[in-house]
Amino acid sequence: MKRWGLCLRGFAVEAFKDLILGAGRGRGKRPQGWLGGRGSVSLGDMGTSAKTAAREEIRRRLSLLAGEVRRDSSLAIAEALGAARQWQSARTVGLYLSLPDEPETRHVIRKAWEEGKTVALPKTDIRHGLTWWEIQPGPLPSLETLWEPLPGKHAVVKLEAIDGFCVPGRAFDRTGTRLGRGGGHYDRVLAQRPRHAWVAGLFFGVQEMENLPREPHDVSLPHVITEKGWRSLLP
Repeated sequence: MKRWGLCLRGFAVEAFKDLILGAGRGRGKRPQGWLGGRGSVSLGDMGTSAKTAAREEIRRRLSLLAGEVRRDSSLAIAEALGAARQWQSARTVGLYLSLPDEPETRHVIRKAWEEGKTVALPKTDIRHGLTWWEIQPGPLPSLETLWEPLPGKHAVVKLEAIDGFCVPGRAFDRTGTRLGRGGGHYDRVLAQRPRHAWVAGLFFGVQEMENLPREPHDVSLPHVITEKGWRSLLP
């Protein structure tokens, strides 16, 4: 299932273990042929393999979360977000409709409406990346339903009008590295957001990893919110 508006095996497993887990603990050696020589793997391939392995590990962890834990954690995340001064001062917030394996955002959307905030949701545009559309208070689609904004019914919200963004992700680490689903859409949001706008990733605690791979186009995530509360990752 693709998000509306978006869309470990073999070598990848070993690459992830050696590069990611080993690096943080002083253990592990690079597999022969990774750098230099005939048959070597490029840095881009290394990053792709490690990211694929990380996504598989997160998928495994999330599959072990019981439904009750997901619900309670989602409510705790919504409560922590609502208590943050950044949220309280925002008039327009960029949110998203969560997928089944993500923290539930419908609680957050309803909370924003109750507080009189304007809610903007993203839609993928082939030429422009994510565009943002205002969604009025009312029934929200189910987790399995694809929602699309309708011109004439939903108004476009300019990026510079948004005071804060909540973004999804597959994983994060303590340095602010965020692993998405591979489309790069939210990296562009992080890079292009207004200077006054805050950004926070919504994650379950099990989605934190020790040291995620980074590529030049990756943009650091300043804050995350888990069931344990709001956490700043960047100075």
